Amino acid sequence: MGWLSSTVRRKPLGAPGPPLAPLPPPQEAPRGFWRLALPVLLLLYLALAGIHARLVPLGATGYQNAPDEAAHMAYVRAVAGGQLPTRDKAAQNPIGYEWHQPPLYYWLAARLLPWGERAVRGFSVLCGLGGLLLIYRAGRLLFPNEPVLAILAAGIAALTPTHIAITSTVNNDPLLEVCFSGTLLVLLGAFLGGFTLWRAGWLGLLLGAALLTKATGLLLLPVVVLALFLLWRAGERPQDLLRGAGWMALLMLAVSGWWFVRNARLYGEPLPLRAFAASFAGTMQAQTVADRLGGWPEYLLFMTWGIFRSFWAVYGTRQDAVLGVPRFLPDQIYGVLGGVSVAGLAGLIRLHLRRRTDFTETQLYFLWILFAAVGVVAISFLAFILQYFQMQGRYLYPAMLPICLLLALGWRGVFPPRYRDLASGMLLALLAAAAAAFLRSVAPL
Repeated sequence: MGWLSSTVRRKPLGAPGPPLAPLPPPQEAPRGFWRLALPVLLLLYLALAGIHARLVPLGATGYQNAPDEAAHMAYVRAVAGGQLPTRDKAAQNPIGYEWHQPPLYYWLAARLLPWGERAVRGFSVLCGLGGLLLIYRAGRLLFPNEPVLAILAAGIAALTPTHIAITSTVNNDPLLEVCFSGTLLVLLGAFLGGFTLWRAGWLGLLLGAALLTKATGLLLLPVVVLALFLLWRAGERPQDLLRGAGWMALLMLAVSGWWFVRNARLYGEPLPLRAFAASFAGTMQAQTVADRLGGWPEYLLFMTWGIFRSFWAVYGTRQDAVLGVPRFLPDQIYGVLGGVSVAGLAGLIRLHLRRRTDFTETQLYFLWILFAAVGVVAISFLAFILQYFQMQGRYLYPAMLPICLLLALGWRGVFPPRYRDLASGMLLALLAAAAAAFLRSVAPL
């Protein structure tokens, strides 16, 4: 039996039969230091996020570690005043260019506005904390005999410097990440215990909330469709899937449908894509940068390195914020993180070769879902950077749960069993050091 296997009944992939047998509840508790690791990581995240929230100037724009915060704060103030921004109103406000965003994050964040703008950042921190708990819970359910894996996955998200920054400033990305992670967790529950109407209802609410948070929430739809197909393949009855899908769609439309109707009335399309493209026309175009670099291969190589670095740690200074120029930590740090990423990929390849013996059917199906979630987010981002010059790894953060779980899985899979916990601790220590270096660099702002 493989190191990730658990005591569940197996059947050949694709064979007819009842739905996937559930994994048992967590059987192994963390041992030694690891019993306290999760609360320590959560407290450390709160401390780091709180420090960053105090260091970065309020309501500024152009800072890579607080992207477009002035425009997001303008949206919060508009919602607090009882109005939704529109394209026409935004034309009269130089920092009103986030008018196209759905309103859910801003409406929730505005509840904290009476306590000051810095308190609004606290809502993002709470979303970040929720995202960490969702990552941990997913890892605990998917690999019940590997408690350290779940802790490591949550720790990667907790200690990634740019992730700390994004979840401690005003923007709608933290809430979108919660919606993505929550949807994936409910899908995991469906693979473990069946696609019940209760779970279908939660999926509908989460999908509606995602669509009402950011247009990127649409990327969840193909992931959910794939999950329903895999549930059918695993033995769920078609009538149960259809009934649940109908209930899910009804709740999703009940939550978010009014937003698309409003857009159609105001702009002639459910998503104001043409109006957004017109307002985004002044942004540096990818073709322009590609021409300067010598062609598309050079552009994609340049962007890959920049996006990789900005995913882990990017910031701005008061001098650079006017032009939105990114600042990075020393290249040696990204070289080490690149080595970690390569090792994680090698570990995943190694586990893939042993998938038939080391994973249960439930685990395999859901790993496909995790890869699909990363894939749709990455493809969407690729399409975006092929049109606009946007070197911002934060656009991958909706897939933070699958990214962290897969990286943790691959990182542990590359080491012999006796060294896996030690290697996990070393990775967390490395990320903690990178987070400290990041805050030290941000401090002079």
